[in-house]
Amino acid sequence: MNPLATFTAGHVTVSVFGNKKAETVIYIPIPVTEVMETAHLTEEFPLLLAFIDGMDWNRDLSPWPAPKVFRQEEDFSGKADDFLKLLEETVFPKVEGLLESPVKKRILAGISMSGLFALYGGTKSDDFDALASISGALWYDDFTGYLETHPLSDTVRRVYLSLGNREKKTKNPRMARVETATLAIRELFTKRGIETIYQSNQGNHFVYGAERLEEAIRFLLTGKPWKGPHSLSIL
Repeated sequence: MNPLATFTAGHVTVSVFGNKKAETVIYIPIPVTEVMETAHLTEEFPLLLAFIDGMDWNRDLSPWPAPKVFRQEEDFSGKADDFLKLLEETVFPKVEGLLESPVKKRILAGISMSGLFALYGGTKSDDFDALASISGALWYDDFTGYLETHPLSDTVRRVYLSLGNREKKTKNPRMARVETATLAIRELFTKRGIETIYQSNQGNHFVYGAERLEEAIRFLLTGKPWKGPHSLSIL
């Protein structure tokens, strides 16, 4: 499938799939090559998928500074606010300018660090109707405590969370907190009246990315859970 449009915005490249009659736009800070198979959903739903590539994951997607988790990487520099500003001021207008009518729903979905960014963005902006954190880096230092004191915007009505069943088995003690943190965040959102599900899938981090993203998209659009071939359970 060919993109409807491709453009640059600051230091990122955006690939947009769908058609100009779409009513919902899902912004996904993930290289399109990682999840290209999900583009077929734009033929089933009145939907644009906007894949964003070129981010520095430890800089653009981290909410505040924190130590690195891998020796060969750089520390997290906490520039998510700047990245969100780039999306709101440059990316959103360009993508939604492709539509024949004003967008009805705007969704932010991410995998790994961009899954963390999705939830953080939901606390900083009133732009989103729904959020997805797929294998999200919700182990991030102090993030659960942050969500306890910084609620999601009232515009967010639905949240999708998922993990692979092996992600918590990492030897890194910070990252090993991921399932405990994700389930605590699900409980927090549910208590606040946000429709939230948690889906467990086979495998480790960053595998079956397109399948996991499709599970998220289908739930956020319809409110009905959908199990892919590697899904284990839904809570």
